[in-house]
Order: sequence, then C-alpha cells, then structure tokens
Amino acid sequence: MRFATTLFLIFFTFSNVFADNHSEPNYSKFQSNYSFTCPEPMACVAAFEEMLAAPEIAEKGYEVSLMALAHNGWDEATHMVSFYFKSAERYLEAGQTFAASPAFAKFLAAGASAGVENQSETLTTHSIAKGDSRGSRSQITWTVNVSDPATFVPAWQKMSDSFSKYPWGGKAYGLQTVLLGNQGWATHEVWAAFETPVQALNFLEKFYLTPEFEEYEDTAGDAAQLVRSYMANSIVVSNED
Repeated sequence: MRFATTLFLIFFTFSNVFADNHSEPNYSKFQSNYSFTCPEPMACVAAFEEMLAAPEIAEKGYEVSLMALAHNGWDEATHMVSFYFKSAERYLEAGQTFAASPAFAKFLAAGASAGVENQSETLTTHSIAKGDSRGSRSQITWTVNVSDPATFVPAWQKMSDSFSKYPWGGKAYGLQTVLLGNQGWATHEVWAAFETPVQALNFLEKFYLTPEFEEYEDTAGDAAQLVRSYMANSIVVSNED
C-alpha cells in the first residue's frame, strides 16, 4: 500500500511554485539535504506544504524541494528535502527563520506523529552545473567517493557534454562536492535532470552503451567508487531559481 501511495504522489501530486523570471538558471552555492523515511507520504507532503505557506516562511521566498526517492537501496530513506542557498548569509538567515518559526515546530511534530525517521543530512555545493534543470521532475543521482579528482572531473565533464548530441540526453547535469555530513563514505554527487521519470529511465538504458561512457570507464574507472544511486521525483518545488 505504501508503494502504491508513493507512486501516486510521484506522478499526480506535483505542487510547484516557480520564480522563473530570468532566462538562465541560477544554481545554488550551498545546498542542505535531508533524507528521511516517511511511512505516511500524504501526511508528510501536507505538513510540508502547510509549513511553507506560513507567513514567516513564505515571505522569505526560500528555494526548496521535496522529492520522493525511488530505487534507493542504500538506506531506508523514502523522501528528501533540499534547501538551496545562493550565499552563506542566506543560509544563516534560513536557520534563524526556521528556529523561530511556530510553523516549523508544528511541521516537525507532524513528522514525528507520522513516524518520520531521519536517515542522513549533508551540505553540498555546486562545483559544476550545465544546462537548465528548471522544470525537471526527475533526477538520477550517483553518490561517489572520488580518490583522484584530477582524473575524474575532466573525464566526467567530457562524457556529460557528449550526451547533448543524443535525443535521450538530460536537461541538465551537475557535480556537487559534499562539504559536510559525508561520514567518510562520499566526496561528490553527480546528477542528471529530466522532465519525466520515463526520460530518466530511457537515459539509464542508453548511456551505458555509448562509446563516450566506454572512454570514461577506460580513463577514470578507478578514480571514483560508486557509493549509491537513486531516482528522485519532485513532489513539491518552491521558488525554483
């Protein structure tokens, strides 16, 4: 039943508020990511939306997303919330805002009542981003432990650049450095963004078969170790920038 409910939320309850008043994407400098297990997805989504609508939070216009995780075999997380900040000052302001917010306290209480269990917390930064991920509904993420960045990064850039020539290529690609919370198991996150989960699955089916991926494996196959991979499907996206 939980699986069916989660699929319903993934495909039918998108709730998006876009702040798309410029032509180029404005990727965050700092990104706070919280993954958790929610046994009652509808309750979690409703509590999250109610919290974001509170005046003391809504007026700040924070960019944030709530995503349902699929095919995450690494831990028990079913969802992830990510906050995106353009500066350290904005990050600090958000911490102060949420700490003083009655709506945030109510949200935490609602999560506890729904049986929410935290799984992991990380702080990342966009080291490389290409393309426009705005409007994406699905994202494939590979968490990796990079032992040789000088080899891995240019090889990954060359490979991801090459995918633009294929009709199944993603809307955008990114490389994030894990600043805090890695617990020694990961250094970077690599992602590819798509308009739909179907497009994400088509990408997964095809990119492994390309000569560019074969070249990447030959060049940088030993420079990074895969820690985990998963699909994240958007449920709530607020103030996308």
